[in-house]
Amino acid sequence: MTIPGTLFLFAILFAIARTGFPIKCEVSHKGTIRGKRSTSLETCDPEFDACESLVIEASRAGRSVTTVKKSCSKRASCVPGPVFMHLSNGLKETGNNLCCTTDGCNSVVPPVPVWNETPNGLWCPSCSVNHPDPCQKDIMLCKGLENKCFLRITGWIVHMGCATESFCANSAQTMVTITDDLHALLSNQDIRCISAPKM
Repeated sequence: MTIPGTLFLFAILFAIARTGFPIKCEVSHKGTIRGKRSTSLETCDPEFDACESLVIEASRAGRSVTTVKKSCSKRASCVPGPVFMHLSNGLKETGNNLCCTTDGCNSVVPPVPVWNETPNGLWCPSCSVNHPDPCQKDIMLCKGLENKCFLRITGWIVHMGCATESFCANSAQTMVTITDDLHALLSNQDIRCISAPKM
């Protein structure tokens, strides 16, 4: 082999070694999420280097609905662990997020953690309205691991309340929202979080 040919082959091998092989993840199919959603093992685009499996259980007034979202993700932005948020109107979302880095590793659904009802000394404003109705903010106590105040706008629905860091990170990526009447909604959403102040 000539020297230019050898250099070209070396450059190709270096590029492959540097970028690695594309990861394969289970991915939830788009469409309705009322009931079971089918998934398939798919090769992720090159910018993704992790798999994600997020489960969210929303409850209010004794009713609950559970959704699962599996997707390709990025190590830098996938936040593993418990997902909590609640509002002054009684709506709360409890969940768990799995981040992993081997082919098909998100085939499992992480367990939904137990809700911690203990106030932690932080607080946030809270409301739940349909835009453009004014948001009459209540003051609510954050609980357990909740250390963020969030504002979430999904279509015409506005939510404000207490949440965990993992809720802020993962809900923005998954675009899954539980409405006040406990329907699961897939749509673009805007989530903003700040650190919750002390009482």
